[in-house]
This record gives sequence, structure tokens and C-alpha cells, in this order.
Amino acid sequence: MPAPRLPRLFACALLWAASSTPAEPPSLRLAFTELEPWATRRGGHHAGAYTEIVRELARRLRLPLQITDCPLKRCLKLLEVGEADLAIGLRQTPEREQYLHYLATPYRRASADRVFLLRRGDTRRLERYEDLQGLRIGVTGGSEYFPRFNADTSLRKDLAPNSESSLRKLMLDRVDTVIVPEDQALALVAQLGLQQQVEVARLRVPEPTPRSIAVSRRSPQMAQLAALEQAMRGMREDGTLATIYERHYYRVYQVTPQRLKID
Repeated sequence: MPAPRLPRLFACALLWAASSTPAEPPSLRLAFTELEPWATRRGGHHAGAYTEIVRELARRLRLPLQITDCPLKRCLKLLEVGEADLAIGLRQTPEREQYLHYLATPYRRASADRVFLLRRGDTRRLERYEDLQGLRIGVTGGSEYFPRFNADTSLRKDLAPNSESSLRKLMLDRVDTVIVPEDQALALVAQLGLQQQVEVARLRVPEPTPRSIAVSRRSPQMAQLAALEQAMRGMREDGTLATIYERHYYRVYQVTPQRLKID
């Protein structure tokens, strides 16, 4: 009498079960670079208004969110090769547009003015661009501010890993001024309790460029670009974006909409 063929039948059953199990949905992979106060990481938790916008986007797409921490240059490389799906907080440039698609609906219709922080009571008059000559200017490595400033090699630019480090240098008299977007400046000064020690110079440069989420052109999520666009449009139209900014920026940093409008 031949031996039963249970092992082979059992193996076939396992293969059938595996093939019939629904595949897990792909993750929405966010390339995350800290950008105070919009994208923060404290105690292993990713927070900030921009992070919450992406979380809501993933929820509306019914996709789990996978966050990869990386320095800016590394994040850009992950997006370029398609190992990350999207990023938020990236300035739109012709070079980046070669490998990034920016959603039509912005999460902000305009960015914040570029401002210069001084120690309160500093006698320097910083009113015109020419007044920057000879000053030690704190800048964040890898950041772009405005074309004239970015290309100006005659200025004394002091590199730091982030705006907080530059601001601490300002307090120690290691730099004379710090350039930073105004929304970040107000939050950072409040966070460090420096309202009575720092002031904003008269010189400011408007930045009217909209800000949109960037999607890697090599990402599989490009196949559902219409869904991404619809989700972002819905977040703006139903007031979700305004609610996120109120909860994660205005309340946290005690900044009023009258002082700084985020749209």
C-alpha cells in the first residue's frame, strides 16, 4: 500500500494560503529632514504642522506612513532614485523639478519673509541689503534664502547645522545677525525664551513662492497622482490645513494670525 502523500499536500495548501492572503498596502514613504518648527523630532516622535499634513494625506489615501530620517542631501538622493515617495518643506527649483513633481494644490500659498535677527539694542542699522557688508551672518547649511543673497560671495556667511545653532551664536556674539524665514524665527525665539533679547531688523525680503508637497518621479505613488492631488485639494477646501496650523503652530508658539499669516 503506497504511503500517504500528506507532506506534498500540506506544502501545496501552504502555498495556496500564502497566495490567497491579501498583500499589505504599500507604505507612503516620507523623506524627513528636521525643519523647525514645522517638522520636528523629539524623543523619537515626529511632530510639527508639516508632519501632520503628511499624516493626514496618508490617512486619506488609506496608506500606512513610513518616515525615514535623513539629512537634506540624503533625503534628496532618496527621492531622486525613488527610494522615498515624497517630502514636504522643499523649495521648488528647476534642478529639483527634474526628479520631483510638485502637487498643484499648495499646503501654503506663500512662504514667509526672509528676516534678519539682531541682538536687542544693537546699534547697527540693518535697513538695506548693502548694510549686510562686513557683518558675520549666521546661515543654515544647505538652505536657500533669496537669489541675490544665495549668489553673493562677498558676504561673510557663517554656516551652522540649523537656525537654533545660529541663534545661539548670535547670543554669544559669534555672529552679528541671523537670516531665517520669519515663521521659523518667531517660533524659535519663543521656544528659547529670547523675546527680550532678540529683535527683527527692518531689512526683510518677501518670499511669495507657494509651497507644495514634492513627489518623487520614480515613486510608485506617481501612479495615483490624481488621488494625491484630490486629497490635498480636499484638505485645503474643508479647512483641515487651517486647523493643523492653528493646533500645531499658532497655539504651540503663541503666534497670532495678525502677527504672521499662514495661508
